[in-house]
Amino acid sequence: MLLYWLVGSISFYSIGILIEKGIKSNDVLRDKLTARVKTVKNQPFPSFTIQGIITGEIKAFLSALIILYLAPEVHRGNSLLLNFGWFLMRIVAADFCFYVAHRLLHTRLLQKIHLKHHEFRDSSSFVAGHKSLVEYVIVAIADVLPIFIFGYDITQLCAWSVIGNAYNLEGHSSLSIFFIPSDFHDLHHTCFNGNYGIQGLWDRVFNTLSPPHKKPGIMFPVSFIEDITIKSSISNDTEKT
Repeated sequence: MLLYWLVGSISFYSIGILIEKGIKSNDVLRDKLTARVKTVKNQPFPSFTIQGIITGEIKAFLSALIILYLAPEVHRGNSLLLNFGWFLMRIVAADFCFYVAHRLLHTRLLQKIHLKHHEFRDSSSFVAGHKSLVEYVIVAIADVLPIFIFGYDITQLCAWSVIGNAYNLEGHSSLSIFFIPSDFHDLHHTCFNGNYGIQGLWDRVFNTLSPPHKKPGIMFPVSFIEDITIKSSISNDTEKT
């Protein structure tokens, strides 16, 4: 439990600082990696406080405790193919669970819970953690559901924690560095509605996609599946005509 909590916390702050203080401070890198298309007014972001950091770590520790206490542990052996398949299913399931939770937070009934996160149209990596306690609980539940469904292997769980943090922080940075292939989440913060998922797969399925303008970056597995589906659909339509 301590290992999982430490990996998550250290990777969150390390990746965030790398993006904000390292990459963004380099004008050449920032201009090259910027995914944002629609310009918004710059906003000052809240500074870190000891109280805020401690509160965040308590929430992260409690999440780790709940996951490792309640979720079943599964040893899947050393098969690379089997482990990759499990990991891919975990990503797709996490995307679906987050999509549902996020879309519910945009309904009239729950919208007030989510407004704190949307105080920012301009984005900084650490906006990823700027949310109310109730929203944190809802999103945490959505994130652990796939773990309860598929079980967990501590190595894969730690790997998912690092990749998930990289994806979440990058998604709020307006940059395309590791995984983000577009201005997908920027458009959500700019327009408030649409693009509720981690990537565009479930938004396309449920017709809530606000099409991104750019496609740089490394393709994340879900995005890769989506691209294959789109290309296959286009190919079939072309053959029919």
